[in-house]
Amino acid sequence: MTKAFQEAHFPYPEGTTIMRKLLTAFLCLILAACAGTSTSGDDSGGTLAAPDGSFSLKLPAGWSVQQRAGGEGGRLSVLAHKDAVATGKGYPTLIVREVLDPTPQGVLDFMSKDKNLDFSELWSVSPQKYRLQQALLDDTSKVLTYWLVPRDGQDLEYYSAVVLTGFGRVEMIGVAEAGTVPRYMKDFNAIFAGLNLGDKARFTPSSAATAGDAGAYLRKTYAQALARERDGLKRQAAETSSWAASASGLTVQEKGFLADAYVRAVDKSLTACAGLIDSVSRYQRPEASGEAQRLWEHLDEAATALETIQLNIGERQSRGSVGKSAARVRRMAQLGREAAKLPQ
Repeated sequence: MTKAFQEAHFPYPEGTTIMRKLLTAFLCLILAACAGTSTSGDDSGGTLAAPDGSFSLKLPAGWSVQQRAGGEGGRLSVLAHKDAVATGKGYPTLIVREVLDPTPQGVLDFMSKDKNLDFSELWSVSPQKYRLQQALLDDTSKVLTYWLVPRDGQDLEYYSAVVLTGFGRVEMIGVAEAGTVPRYMKDFNAIFAGLNLGDKARFTPSSAATAGDAGAYLRKTYAQALARERDGLKRQAAETSSWAASASGLTVQEKGFLADAYVRAVDKSLTACAGLIDSVSRYQRPEASGEAQRLWEHLDEAATALETIQLNIGERQSRGSVGKSAARVRRMAQLGREAAKLPQ
């Protein structure tokens, strides 16, 4: 799975924007997919089938498989409704994502109780932008369906299902323009119900034992999210330094900000993030919570410093890069606060 494809479908907010410019990246991807040729073989006749036979998915009338991508960590398939193709908007669309990571039943139970989206990492949306319209967990704790809607009624809605499997889980993420989900809800539900797991892919007591406990899984999830932000900040810092060295529109003072204050703020952020990753990854003793708080407060301070630097940069490209760096650091602090509330 390419980084661009993954970030287009499962991104996170930078600052106050939702899902790393999801509207632009996701729409471009789906429009490109819909412009392609129709699929053949196992995907013809209204059925999506995993190459390894782990599952098959019956598609309702009017839906087709538009794109498939494989890679490390699982596979993605893009299903599109005829309206998505006819209107050129790319929606409604349904993403079928196979996650090859054993998932404890307790994770779905935890999500079903997260009414205020306090753990945004698990939903991939900003709680300031979105609210949870509905979350239903079946009586086996193996299937979670949820509906996320934007608070201002704009952009996209997500009507989705997560099904636990022996290899991890299948996520079916329905995406539609705000206000249109009820129109396509029957189709979304039919697709969810049409999932057929092969014998080897079904979630069993042995799968549950392999998956471990929910607390450890959730801590690992947040540690990985922090690591992604750390690596992203490193890349952003390298790009900023490169632009600062080559940009002709920077003043001597601006170059000084980027060579000194910017570098110090990034280094402070990376050090604090490394500490949070270590803190989240291991069992948290009550006396360790103060250390975690100190680390995310350092991240807040670094983000404020970066935002101040941004205000003092006039050159567009460098200014934008500094702003993206600040957004990543804010995200690190947010993840640290959320992780502090995870079950032990």
